[in-house]
Amino acid sequence: MENNLHSIPWARKLKLRHLEVFLVLHETGGITSAAARLHMTQPALSHWLADLESVVGHPLFLRNRRLELTEAGEVLRSHALRMLGDVQRTNAELKAVEAGLQGRLCVGSGLPRVLLPNAIARFQEARPGVFVSVVEAPFATLLDMLANRRIDVIIGALGTQALESEFATEALIADSIQIVAHLGHPCLKTLTPRWSDVLDHPWILPPSGSEMRSIFDASFAARHLCPPMPRVEAGSSIRAQLLMGRSNYLSTLLNSELQLYESFGLRNVYLEPAIRFPDIGAIWDAGRAGAAVLHFLEALRAASRMLGSALEPNTRCAPSDSEANGRSANRS
Repeated sequence: MENNLHSIPWARKLKLRHLEVFLVLHETGGITSAAARLHMTQPALSHWLADLESVVGHPLFLRNRRLELTEAGEVLRSHALRMLGDVQRTNAELKAVEAGLQGRLCVGSGLPRVLLPNAIARFQEARPGVFVSVVEAPFATLLDMLANRRIDVIIGALGTQALESEFATEALIADSIQIVAHLGHPCLKTLTPRWSDVLDHPWILPPSGSEMRSIFDASFAARHLCPPMPRVEAGSSIRAQLLMGRSNYLSTLLNSELQLYESFGLRNVYLEPAIRFPDIGAIWDAGRAGAAVLHFLEALRAASRMLGSALEPNTRCAPSDSEANGRSANRS
C-alpha cells in the first residue's frame, strides 16, 4: 500500500498539537481546565479546537455543560491515542539508538514476576542490544496501553478480558490459587482441613474486585459458605511480607509465586479441590509485532517450559521436622 496522503485532504494539515489539545479537552471536559493543564489561554485553546474541527471537517464535541465527544470525536480519539503512542515509542527507540542500543521492548505485567525475569534474561542473551522496560499496572490499564502502542506485550492472566480482546494470546503456564500460611499455623497441622475450618482465622486478601479475589470468593460461595472478610487487603508482595512476619493470618498466592516464599516459611493449606486460576500467558498485537516481540515470545516459551517442570499445582512441600511432628500429633 502506498503512503500517499494526497487523497486525504486533512492529513497534511493535522498537527500533533491538535491531537494533544483534543485529548486533554476530552479528559478535562472543559475549556478552562484544559487551558490550565496545557498552560494556554482559553482563546488560544479555543482557536486550536476550531482549527482541528475545520481540518477534519467534523464537529468533535457537543458543547453541553461538559464537553462530550460526537461520533466523529470518538473515532478521532481512538486513533489520536495510537498516534501519540507511536510518537512516544519512536522517541524512546531513537534515544535507544543514540545510546548505542539496537531497539526497545516494553513489557507490561501485573502478575508476580516469576516467569518474567527468566524470560528477560534469555531474551537479552540472544539480543543484548535491545533495551527492555517493564511496566507494572492493573490489567485493564495494560490493555489500554497495548491498544495505544505504549507497550509491546503483556504477561498476565488469560481471563475474559484478555480472551475477548482484539489481541493475540498464548497460554504459557497453568496456575491455581493457593491458600497459604506461615509454618506453625494451626491449618498446616491438619492433614485434610475443611473449607469451613479456614473461616475461623484472620485473613489478608487481594483487593476487592481483582480477578483473584473474585475467583476466591466464588469458590466459597459455590460451597454455600460466606467468603472470609479480610482484616487487610493488599497486593501479593505485601500479603507475603505480612505472612512472613509469623502472623496467624491466612492469605492467598498463586501457585507459581509460592515458590518465591517457601524459603521464608510459607506453605500452602491443602484444600480440595484446587481453586483454578486462568492460565498465565502472553498478550500482544499480532498485526504490529516486530522482531523483538517475536524473539521475546520465544524467550517466554522457553522460560515457561522450565518453570512448568518445577511446578506441581496444588501440592504441599515436604514438611520440615517440626511440621511432621505437629501433623503426627494430630493424626494420633
